[in-house]
Amino acid sequence: MQKVTLFNSIGQRLVGCLHPGSRRSDFGPTVVLCHGMMSSKDGRKQIALAEALAESGISVMRFDFSFCGESGGRFEEITFSQEVDDLRCVVKWLRERRADPIGLVGSSMGAAVAILYAGEDPSVKALVTLAAVARPSRLAEEMDELRNKMAQWRTEGAEFGAEGEVGEQFLEDAQRQDVLGALERISAPILILHGALDEVVPVEEAFILNEKASGQKRLRVLPGADHRFTRAEDLLEVIEASTEWFRNHLRP
Repeated sequence: MQKVTLFNSIGQRLVGCLHPGSRRSDFGPTVVLCHGMMSSKDGRKQIALAEALAESGISVMRFDFSFCGESGGRFEEITFSQEVDDLRCVVKWLRERRADPIGLVGSSMGAAVAILYAGEDPSVKALVTLAAVARPSRLAEEMDELRNKMAQWRTEGAEFGAEGEVGEQFLEDAQRQDVLGALERISAPILILHGALDEVVPVEEAFILNEKASGQKRLRVLPGADHRFTRAEDLLEVIEASTEWFRNHLRP
């Protein structure tokens, strides 16, 4: 594993960890992991996915968005638009080093960000979403409930550096995001994974994504899983399904 530092378009530092999937001088098939709002590149799912994919021969970049962990920025500045910019800069950095083809894994808010980015970059070859937010505007409509949920996440979020409160710009930006519209522009195959017992993002969001996806798609609902896929058996299922998806759609 190699730690790397790059910068987004407004000069904020982005810190990532590269897991090479081969011994070649270039990265070859590479998956970028996009963590959720109250997580980081060092979250349990992120590390487990990175290690499993690298073991299968696929390189992985897991990184901190510009509001938490080792990256720059402040949590109060978080928006979907800025996270899309962060991801765009990470993908550009990888492509300059011959990472190809590129796949994306996104979790929760990070899944919406992955879809929004893939909707503008047709060269993304495969996606996996975990507990994806399909309608960011719903967050703005449920502002009070969101703040209550964030209070519940405070201890865990602080561990990852996601301290503070979301600002009004987050809610205004969320209302402008059209994840479903972006999804309709994506031709890359997409695997949609969601827990039936998700207490944060309703499982109905997964069915909406599946209905709107226009390319090759697969929906898999884990009957006993929560938002974070906390149970060991659920995390294992996520890892196995994701690894198989990318081996089928990224490897020659």
